[in-house]
Amino acid sequence: MSKERLRVRTVPVHDLATQEVQTLFTVQSLDNDGTGRLRCASGMTLRDAISSFCDWFKTDRQSIELLRPFRQHGWEENDTQ
Repeated sequence: MSKERLRVRTVPVHDLATQEVQTLFTVQSLDNDGTGRLRCASGMTLRDAISSFCDWFKTDRQSIELLRPFRQHGWEENDTQ
C-alpha cells in the first residue's frame, strides 16, 4: 500500500462566541495522478481534517503519513516533499 503524505497547516481562528483563539487544521497533498493538483481538507481538530480528507478523496486512513513539523498558515517552503 502506498503512503499518502500530508502536510499539516495550522491557522489560529478567533471564536466569536467564546472570545478565545482556537486552531484550525488543514491537511494537504499533491494529487498522485501526475496533474499536480492540490487536495486539501480542514477541520477544527487534526482528526476531523484527516477524516474529511479520507472521505472526500477515498483514501484509506491507514495509508496516511503526516509530514512534520506542522506549518503555520502563511509559512511557505520551496521543497516538493
